Amino acid sequence: MKVNQKIFLVGCPRSGTTLLQQMLDTHSQVAITPETHFMRLFWEKSSYYGDLAEDDNYHKLISDLVAFPEFTEMELHPDNFRQLAFQTDRNYGSLFNLLLEQFAELKKAEVVGEKTPHHLKYIEPISKFFPSALFIHIIRDPRAVVNSWRKVSWSTGNIIGDARIWHRDMSIINSLPNQIQPSLLNVYYEKLVLEPEKTLTKICNFIGIEFETEMLNFHGRNTLSVNVEREPWKANAKRPLNPELISNWQSKLSVSMVLDIEAIVWTNMIPLGYQLKSPLLKLLFRSSKLYLSQKRSQIKQQIKTLINQ
Repeated sequence: MKVNQKIFLVGCPRSGTTLLQQMLDTHSQVAITPETHFMRLFWEKSSYYGDLAEDDNYHKLISDLVAFPEFTEMELHPDNFRQLAFQTDRNYGSLFNLLLEQFAELKKAEVVGEKTPHHLKYIEPISKFFPSALFIHIIRDPRAVVNSWRKVSWSTGNIIGDARIWHRDMSIINSLPNQIQPSLLNVYYEKLVLEPEKTLTKICNFIGIEFETEMLNFHGRNTLSVNVEREPWKANAKRPLNPELISNWQSKLSVSMVLDIEAIVWTNMIPLGYQLKSPLLKLLFRSSKLYLSQKRSQIKQQIKTLINQ
C-alpha cells in the first residue's frame, strides 16, 4: 500500500501526545508508531556512528536501531529490516523513512505517523528529511503539565525547572521559520478532551482524511503502541476521556507553586489564552527575581568554567 502522508505528533511531554496518538491510530487509514526518539538517539549521534559508507559503522547503527524496545513494539522483523536498510541510501533521512514505511506496510496504512514529543526540537531537520510532512503540535495548560510531571521519574525534580521546559518548548515552536508554519497544526489538549469529535475532524481535515467515529472509542483497543507496564504514566491514554484531568492541578498545586510556574511561563501562556491565577504585581516581582537568579547561576557557571580551563 502506498503511503500518501507522513505526520509527526510533537509537544511538551505530558501534554497529551499519547492520547492523540491513540485516537489517530484507531483510524482505518492511519498507523502511528511508538516513540522512536530517532533524532536524539541516532541522528544527533552522527559523529559517534561516523561515516555510514563504512560497513562497520552502518552495521552498528542498524544494530542499535533494531535493539531499542520500541522497535520490538512496532512488530517489525529485525532481519528483514537489516536487509532492506542495506538496499537504501545510507543516510539518516532514508533510514528514518524506511522505519516509517515498513511500519505503514505492516499496518496497511496510507498515513503513517510518528509520536515522539521531543521531536518538537527537531521539526526543521525532520522537514528536510520529509518536505511534505505534517506536524501536529499539542498544547496543554502549563500548570497541568507541570503538575503531571510531579508523577514521573524523569522530571527536573522541581517546579521551576519543569516550568522552564514547557516555556522552552513553546519558544521553539514560536521561533520556527515561516515556511514551516503551513505544515504545522496547533491542537489544544483541553479542546481534544472537551470537544473530541470537532477537534479530531479538524485534525483529519488537516491530514487529508475523513473523520471516523471509531476514533472516539480509542480506549477499547488492544495495542502495543503504548506499553503501560514500561511507562505507567501513560495509563490515562488507554482510558475514556476524563475532563477532570483538565483542571485537577488547581487542587494539587499550592498558591506558591502556581505563582512559580506562572512567573516562568506567563509570556508564552497568555497569548495561548490561558488565564493567570496569580496577582499581576506579585507575578512580575517573582518573575524578575527568578530571571535574575537564573542569570547569576549562569554567570557563576561561566566563571567556574573559565577558571578550570
